[in-house]
Amino acid sequence: MKKFFSVLAIALFAFAFNASAQYEQGQIDANVGIGLGASFATGTVNLPPVSLSLDFGINDKISLGGFVGYSASKEDFSGFGLNYSWKYTYIIVGARGAYHFDLVDNMDTYAGLLLGYNVASVKYDGANKPAGLVEPSAGGLAYAGFLGARYHFGEKFGVYGELGYGIALLNVGLTMKL
Repeated sequence: MKKFFSVLAIALFAFAFNASAQYEQGQIDANVGIGLGASFATGTVNLPPVSLSLDFGINDKISLGGFVGYSASKEDFSGFGLNYSWKYTYIIVGARGAYHFDLVDNMDTYAGLLLGYNVASVKYDGANKPAGLVEPSAGGLAYAGFLGARYHFGEKFGVYGELGYGIALLNVGLTMKL
């Protein structure tokens, strides 16, 4: 997978100087997305990953912004007298930066990095909670790389997609210029 992203990043960089600008200094994009292929989830995903992000154009090539993502899943254990489950939740809050390429007319293509914090928690759900059972919560550094594209239907609204490791392997959704 790392090799794929490396080759794709080199290809994007090689073609970055061949088209007209699709991203502008001062441009603000708000994205609302749903994830496909949860990165952190264990067991059955009962709510697809969702995310919100905001990008601010520092110049016509670089944007900085923020990201919030949420994912939840459940792992059931039943049979042989067992009937309990573990519920997992993940919340990622972070800052992101992207480099915007001019690859396709009327489309903003970009690659970027996210650096943030992952708040993870686990909850036992069962009739007979074992004595002394600790329901852990954890947190730690969250980082991700992503490749994305935005297509605006008009002045304000459009769609976007991002491929990479984060709250989900693929995020798709709506984007709006503010």
